[in-house]
Amino acid sequence: MFGLIVTGPILFVGLLLVAYGTVARNRWGINLRPVNCPCCQATVPQVRKAKSVREALWGGGTCDKCGCQMDKWGRQITTLKP
Repeated sequence: MFGLIVTGPILFVGLLLVAYGTVARNRWGINLRPVNCPCCQATVPQVRKAKSVREALWGGGTCDKCGCQMDKWGRQITTLKP
């Protein structure tokens, strides 16, 4: 019973963070739509291998063609020079 009293509110707050993050498009949200690179408009694969700790924790990716780093919503974070 005590475990339910403690974990219930924590799970509820986590669910609220994910729901708000999806609507506000911040790092807590979930994006299920396909994303294109903001620099070269190349299609980014849905299944990806994280190339940094930030990508592993919060999603996003790096474009294979131009090296542009983007968040999970397809917004540019930085551009790497080849």
